[in-house]
Amino acid sequence: MGLNEVHWPTYIEEFAQAALSEALWWESNPDDEGVGGNEHEAIEHLTVRDIASPTARERWMQMCREFVEMHKEHLADIPSDQAGHMYWQSKRDGRGFPDRDFKHDKSIPKSVRNLLHTTAGRWPVGYLWIRDEKIHFDL
Repeated sequence: MGLNEVHWPTYIEEFAQAALSEALWWESNPDDEGVGGNEHEAIEHLTVRDIASPTARERWMQMCREFVEMHKEHLADIPSDQAGHMYWQSKRDGRGFPDRDFKHDKSIPKSVRNLLHTTAGRWPVGYLWIRDEKIHFDL
């Protein structure tokens, strides 16, 4: 899909939701020591609208919007849901963009994947937790 063929407001909304879904999955599953939170199935219905603080909700959307706008020319060829998932993975554990299914797709060069991966960490996000069916961030 070309740069001008993407409806960017929709792309940003879908990207933000996919990034949040990935964040919920990563943050809700137990780690190697068994420390964790909710089972993902119990919280997978939560959306950006379930971010408790209006300030945190706007910060989340701003972070996603800025990333997408900065990289439109590269993201136009990556579905918004995949890009959102990869964005969170790049922020949290170092895999993200370089390690996804399209890594064998020569239309997305390694230098672009590395650029997306590196700049994902530009917007710091602290801890995420869920209380009373609301998502909280330490931003």
